[in-house]
Amino acid sequence: MRLHRIQLIIAAMALTVSHSLAEEDKVLAQWFDALRTADRQALSDLLSDDARIILNDIGIEQTKAEFLETMDTWEEATGNGTNIRYHVDKESDAETIVTVCYDFPNNSVLTKERFMIGEAKIEESDQTQIAESCDDF
Repeated sequence: MRLHRIQLIIAAMALTVSHSLAEEDKVLAQWFDALRTADRQALSDLLSDDARIILNDIGIEQTKAEFLETMDTWEEATGNGTNIRYHVDKESDAETIVTVCYDFPNNSVLTKERFMIGEAKIEESDQTQIAESCDDF
């Protein structure tokens, strides 16, 4: 009887973690779609109020408000031809690491990004460029 109870507890824990990871995947899919279209409202909704956006290559750390203020510049730089592709490298309960290819109209960039996600909100996005093209993606 005790073994059966332990199996039920493990199964319940697995379902909880599985649901949490599925929620993180959904948040990331929405994030990259909103970023691709520069959807300021969707980006705002996906970021926690105290979110931090860290762009390691250029030494910038932004608050939610500062990040959203850059969307005009992002939209001008990327135009309508930007495609964003990504795959999840590692997932845990609150942290997801992805490799991301940004296919801009005239070039592409490959990045490694770490997301801290809690309660279906991005609390932190930490980005580092790993290649100047997406040839290895």
